[in-house]
Amino acid sequence: MRFQTRRRLLGAAAATLAGAGLSACGGGGDGSLAGDPGGASSTGSAPVPTQLVPPVLPGPAQSGIDHVVLVVMENRSFDHYLGWLPGANGKQAGLQFIDAFGNPQNSFRLATDPKYGFQGCGFADPDHSYEGARIQLDGGKMDGWLLTPDTNKTPGDLFPIGYYQAEDLSFFGSAARDWTVCDSYHCGILAETYPNRFYLMCGETDRLHNSNATCSLPTIFDRFAEKGVSANYYFSDVPFTALFGAKYLNTSKPFATFLTDAAAGTLPAFSYVDPRFTGENPQGISADDHPNSDIRNGQVFLNQIYDAVRNGPGWQKTLLIITYDEWGGFFDHVPPFKRPVSAAETQLGNDGYLGFRVPMVLIGPRVKRGHVSHWPLDPSSIHQLLAWRFGLNPLGARGGLPDTNSIAYALDFISQPNLTAPAYSVPQGPFGGVCPGSITGSAPGISGVPGISSLRTIATSLGFPLP
Repeated sequence: MRFQTRRRLLGAAAATLAGAGLSACGGGGDGSLAGDPGGASSTGSAPVPTQLVPPVLPGPAQSGIDHVVLVVMENRSFDHYLGWLPGANGKQAGLQFIDAFGNPQNSFRLATDPKYGFQGCGFADPDHSYEGARIQLDGGKMDGWLLTPDTNKTPGDLFPIGYYQAEDLSFFGSAARDWTVCDSYHCGILAETYPNRFYLMCGETDRLHNSNATCSLPTIFDRFAEKGVSANYYFSDVPFTALFGAKYLNTSKPFATFLTDAAAGTLPAFSYVDPRFTGENPQGISADDHPNSDIRNGQVFLNQIYDAVRNGPGWQKTLLIITYDEWGGFFDHVPPFKRPVSAAETQLGNDGYLGFRVPMVLIGPRVKRGHVSHWPLDPSSIHQLLAWRFGLNPLGARGGLPDTNSIAYALDFISQPNLTAPAYSVPQGPFGGVCPGSITGSAPGISGVPGISSLRTIATSLGFPLP
């Protein structure tokens, strides 16, 4: 009773969030919780509250969460993937953008288009570079998706303004409806893959472009080690942790070990899981959703993780977080806002913009069902959750700041944990294949994750247990 009373009292208070753009918030499709007010209409037009009140969280040990599993896929935006979701602030059909040749082009469904389908073979990997992102942002107009170097040299390449619907996504089509979707989660920096993956691991970045140079920034794995709390990085083929040298050699495990640990109930407090990167653009045979790979293989991978977690003995105290490293050059209609960056990043030239929105789905017994949270979030919000639950020290320039919202704000700590978890019918494939004549984008940083083969060579030389 005291906990609920405190929530009501806090819900009556006014607590304006700091930071430009933080009014694009709110938190729930049902509007039932303080700090988690009203949802959106089924047309995808969400109300925009001007104030939010962080909910009172239980003591960490009473949270009912002992294991957090974070899965990070590649290069898809929110509108592109989940703009169809009822209650979410999403837009898909009926949008129009001017291309580099001055022609108006309409947004369209990819899966039913004979030229694109589930892979987009023959079309460029959309620009998601630091420079290209600012063309797409266009001062907040969000209309430059067809004006970047990958599309302005190829008339008729409309890949960036295509979208998928629920029927096209065998896992997300059900999971997004059943669990909690965060429709105001932005990637950490308005830049490409490597800087964003550093934000997910470090809360900051030491580069604005993709590079296989060694990184010396502290990571979330250091924060767990400082407190003697278990944490593993599970990789499917190439370990991103090899970019830190041999530091995380013992922390990094093959994905097969994740499946074994989940089945045995021996997952660590924190699991970071990466998909199979090899064969991205232009081959199109990876399983990470990166163009031009067949997205149906990514749905199989996500469902495999979901099944492993929900069927494991640790399910009752597990939170599964599924998200994407960055938007991949695909359209979205919500402008990002700025957040603090380190002095070193300022020297690099980072202007502080978060990246565009990407999908985030929360799954677990402490997750509200059929819910959309509008809390403004970024990768440091994941770190805030971990710091709160496991007593970790702050990480990165945004760690520990009062206006860095925690993922915990989107969870349900009032209701009893709901242990039910539906099985999904996800065709197993494999789907697609090598793309004949795929086009590798011509702008810097738009050719997918560069140097995967060289990163694999680095990992091998350091002794990582590659599958």
